[in-house]
Amino acid sequence: MTNEEIQRTMEFIIRHQESFSENMELLREAQVKGESRITRLEGAFVSLYNTVSKLSDTVGEISGSVGELSKAHKELTSAQARTDERLNTLINVIERYISNGRNGRRKE
Repeated sequence: MTNEEIQRTMEFIIRHQESFSENMELLREAQVKGESRITRLEGAFVSLYNTVSKLSDTVGEISGSVGELSKAHKELTSAQARTDERLNTLINVIERYISNGRNGRRKE
């Protein structure tokens, strides 16, 4: 290796060492401020956990509501069927009354 190559290699190593030192200092400052990467990740994890927990509770509530709606729908369907039967009976009575030629008049 020539002196020039050795000099470039040393400069390269020194630049990287300076960069490494600067990064280490930034990391130390962040840790002193309580803003380390791990601390931020822990905070994000706790926030995510809380969100998932709330979402789970909400899904449980929605499931209960869907069950209640399903029951109400079945009751409504049954009531409508009964109403349809009664309406059909009324229609049949009126049709017989009209078809007997009375058209709403009493026989004389």
